[in-house]
Amino acid sequence: MALSALLDNLSIKKKKNQIRIIEKKNEKMWNSINSKNVFDGLSIHKNFILKRVFYIIKFGGKRYYSSVQPTSAVRVRFAPSPTGYLHMGGLRTALFNYLLARKTGGTFILRIEDTDRTRYVPGAVEKLISTLKWVGLSYDEGPGMTTFYGSCYQSERTEIYKEYVNKLLKDGNAYRCFCSSERLQNMRMMAQKVGKGVTYDRHCSYLSQSEIEQNISQGIPFTIRLKAPDSAVTVKDLIRGKVEFDKNHIDDTILLKSDGHPTYHLANVIDDHLMKITHVLRGEEWLPSTPKHMILYQSLGWDIPKFVHLPLLLNINKSKLSKRTGDSHVEEFAKLGYLPEALINFVALLGWSSPYDRKDEIFTLNELISEFSLKNLGHSNSIVSIEKLNFFNKQHLLLKAKSPEGLSQLTASLRELVNEKFRESLYLTDEKYRLEDEYLTLVIKTILQRMHNLSDIPELCKYFFVDPDYSSSESIHLRSLFTDDALKKVATIAYEQFRKLENFEYNDEEKIKKTIKDICNSSKIKQAEVMMILRYIFTGIKVGAGIAETIKAIGKKTSVERLNKILASFDSLNSSDDRNTVNSNDDESIEDSDTLKIKQSNL
Repeated sequence: MALSALLDNLSIKKKKNQIRIIEKKNEKMWNSINSKNVFDGLSIHKNFILKRVFYIIKFGGKRYYSSVQPTSAVRVRFAPSPTGYLHMGGLRTALFNYLLARKTGGTFILRIEDTDRTRYVPGAVEKLISTLKWVGLSYDEGPGMTTFYGSCYQSERTEIYKEYVNKLLKDGNAYRCFCSSERLQNMRMMAQKVGKGVTYDRHCSYLSQSEIEQNISQGIPFTIRLKAPDSAVTVKDLIRGKVEFDKNHIDDTILLKSDGHPTYHLANVIDDHLMKITHVLRGEEWLPSTPKHMILYQSLGWDIPKFVHLPLLLNINKSKLSKRTGDSHVEEFAKLGYLPEALINFVALLGWSSPYDRKDEIFTLNELISEFSLKNLGHSNSIVSIEKLNFFNKQHLLLKAKSPEGLSQLTASLRELVNEKFRESLYLTDEKYRLEDEYLTLVIKTILQRMHNLSDIPELCKYFFVDPDYSSSESIHLRSLFTDDALKKVATIAYEQFRKLENFEYNDEEKIKKTIKDICNSSKIKQAEVMMILRYIFTGIKVGAGIAETIKAIGKKTSVERLNKILASFDSLNSSDDRNTVNSNDDESIEDSDTLKIKQSNL
C-alpha cells in the first residue's frame, strides 16, 4: 500500500512535508511498505503500521493528530496588558486565537490584563481596540460589551480573586508570606553566588497560626503564596507534547501582592476558568509559567484547558525579536503604508502552514479561517523577514487594485500620505487637483507594479506631486551621466514635440511612446541616453515609473513646464520668448487645471 493511501485511511490530510518527516524517521520501514504489499494477509502488520503512523506522524510521537484540532466550538481569549502598542508577536497570538474561534464556530474574547498598574499606559486599550479593528479581528466578548462573565478588565475583578485566594488559604494550598524585601533580596544574592536557581525557601509556610495572627496584628505586610507540590509537573502542550518541569524549578509563586492586587498568574487562571476558556494559545515565553497555572487549577479542583505555546519570533540573525530589534508595532506598519491584509497574511505564516497544496502563499482572512488548523502549527522558531512582508504587501496591493472598492480604499490611503507630506506646496502652487481621486488613482495604476507599499509613492515618486529637486545628490549624479549639449538638444526637441500634442493625446500612452521615438530619431542620440535625459527632466531621479507612463500621469501642463524650466536654465536661451512663456496657441490647448485633471484621467 502506498504511503499516501495509508494517510488517507487514517483521515489525515496529505502534506508533502509530513511525508518527508515520516520517511526520514522511518526510512527502512517505509521503503518496505512502498516496495511490497506487506498488508496482504498480515493484519498484525497493518495494525502495527496504523498505530505507528499515529505515533510518529508529528514531532516524534509527542502528540496524536486525532486529539489536536478541536471538533466543537472553542472559547479562546487574547489577553494583552495595556502597556503600549500591539506588536508583531501579540498580533500573531490574537490572530491564531481568532482563526481557531471562527473555524470552530466558537467565541473570541478580548480580556485586558491590567493588574500591574505601574506599567499601565493611558490610551493603550483604545489603541489596541483600534488596531484589532484595522486588521479585521473583531471580538465577540470584551471592552464595550456586557457579558455574563462580568468585566473584561482584571483591575475591576479584584474581589473575585480574593474570594478564591481565601479558598486556597482555607484548603492549605496557599500561605501568607511576611518576608521583607531585604530578606528576599539576600536570598536571591546567595542563590546567584552559588549558581543555584532562585526559589523561595518556604520560610513562612512553617509559621504557626499564632505567629501568623501576631504578624497580622502588628500590621506586618504580607503576600499570599501558592504552595507548590514536592514533585515534578508535566505540561501537556498540543504542539510540543509533554514538557516536564523539575520540582526544583517550581517556586511558591506569589498570588496576591501586599497591596491586595493579584499577580498575573492568579488572575489569569481564575478568569480563564470563570470565562470557560477551552484553549489557551499564547507565546512560548509563557511556557515556564504553565506549571504554576496547572498547580493552581488542580488546587482549586478545576479542569485544565488545552495549551498551545507558539514558537518564538526571531530576527534574520536568529536573535529574539524585540521592540529594540525591529519588532515595530502594528500602528507603525500602518503609517508606513502596509495593508492590514498583508500583515495578517504575513503573521499567519509565522508558525503555521496550510494543510493543502497551494500554488502560492497569498491568503485572505476568509481563506485563513477556512484552512486554519492546530494540526499545522509548528514548534520551530519563525524568522521575521521584512522582505517577505514587502512581498506580501505588493501582492495584496495588486489584489486590492483589481476591485473598484479596493482601488477606492488605496486612493483614500494615498491621499492621506500625500496630504501629510506635500499639502503646503500643492496648495501654494494651486495644484490641489493632485489630491483628488482621478489623479491619485492614475498615479497608483502607473506605479502599482513597482511599489511594495503606499508610502513608496510620496517618498520615491514625489515627482508626481512636486517638481523634481535637481539639486539633490541623486539628481546631480544622474546629470553627470550626459553632456550639456545632449541635454539642450533633447530638451529643445522634446519641448517642441510635447507642446504640439493636444491634452487628450496625453491619455494615449502609445502616442507618447511614438513621440519619444521621434525625439530619438531627430536628436541622433542613442535611445538609452535620450531616455536617461528625459527621466532627469521629468523626475530628477534615476529609477522610477516608465517615462511614457509618467508623462501620461502628470499631463501636458506639467510636462511642458518642466521642459521649459530646463531650457530656461541655459543662459543662452533666457532671452527667447518662446522658451519662457507658452504662446497664445498653447494657452488655448493648455486648459486650467480643473478641466485638465478630468481630461487626463483615462481610467
